[in-house]
Amino acid sequence: MDTVKERIETIIREETAPYTQYIRQPIIGYASAQDPLYAEMSQRIGNQQLLPTELLMGAKTVVVFFLPHSLQVIQALRTGKNIVQAWSDNYLMLNDLLDHIAKTLQVKLRAEFGIMSAMEPPTNNYNDIELTAKWPHKTSAVIAGMGTFGLNHLLITKSGCAGRLNSLIIDKKLEPSVRPKSSYCLYYKTGKCSFCAQHCPSGAITKIGWNRFRCNAYLDGKNVRDTEQGCGICSSGPCAARGF
Repeated sequence: MDTVKERIETIIREETAPYTQYIRQPIIGYASAQDPLYAEMSQRIGNQQLLPTELLMGAKTVVVFFLPHSLQVIQALRTGKNIVQAWSDNYLMLNDLLDHIAKTLQVKLRAEFGIMSAMEPPTNNYNDIELTAKWPHKTSAVIAGMGTFGLNHLLITKSGCAGRLNSLIIDKKLEPSVRPKSSYCLYYKTGKCSFCAQHCPSGAITKIGWNRFRCNAYLDGKNVRDTEQGCGICSSGPCAARGF
């Protein structure tokens, strides 16, 4: 394995080691900053996306890391309650952990290898009016071969979609990860599952698309406090803990 890759993965393992009761094994992927898919994403997603080189001059690689929720948290989420405190707590904790991991990588990669980097926050980095992000981490995760988009419009990895992710752009060229040859979404793979569409309490998810405004309005109505995350049902179906 490349020395820099090995160091990146060691740092992520070390930083997540104290949290094994809350998360499963991290998934790490690498995308070329020059991958042609980046240039296509603005049209595919429907809003203007930043290229890696617009965030970091000399960008070569995008490192993406996904922290899957523990099975216990997923089970709690499946109770169907509007507010699931265990999931809410994990959601908020992982956002902080992902931010910490990215900043730790920045410091250590620069100190040890002279690698420069850039990052965006793991959450709340979207336009409040259009509800779109110019740097969606999910897009980089798909380009980095970590999984595929599901009917729920979430990233589905081999460890499922219930989790949180972040990315770091670096000016060091690393070998890109291989992308999966087929979808990890059971609906797209066989047409036999539409759990997320059937159970979405806001009706935002359908077989023809996802209405971000409807979803956001429902979440705003269910979030009692900033420390409580409303809903999460779209990440509690068969693909919560595994890809297909």
